[in-house]
Amino acid sequence: MKILGIDYGEKRIGLAISDESRTFARELEILSPKEFWQRISSLAKEEEVERMVLGWPINMAGKETKKTREVEKFRIELEKACAVPVDVMDERLTSVMAHNLPGGKKNVDSLAAQILLQNYLDKHKHQNS
Repeated sequence: MKILGIDYGEKRIGLAISDESRTFARELEILSPKEFWQRISSLAKEEEVERMVLGWPINMAGKETKKTREVEKFRIELEKACAVPVDVMDERLTSVMAHNLPGGKKNVDSLAAQILLQNYLDKHKHQNS
């Protein structure tokens, strides 16, 4: 089973997916919020997703913001829509890192989701070792 990484944005939502072994993350696609809600349930089934990880927007001091509350509402709706657990992961600097990668200017949302998901996979692999 795989894990889906999600970089939430008001205009674009970046997606990344893990491999079966939960070792590597790769970009999947970028969707508008409308497309996301139309496709997320079937996408989760097609990709055999058993968990999702959502970027958690906190400021550089580690404090929650107005955006954090918005993402929490999104997380609750996502769990209802897919009946899959949704974890959150600190997303600070993922977009900055994505901009610095080849293709980052065009695919910043899906690359940010990939970075977020890879960080999550690495953290949990280390915890489970």
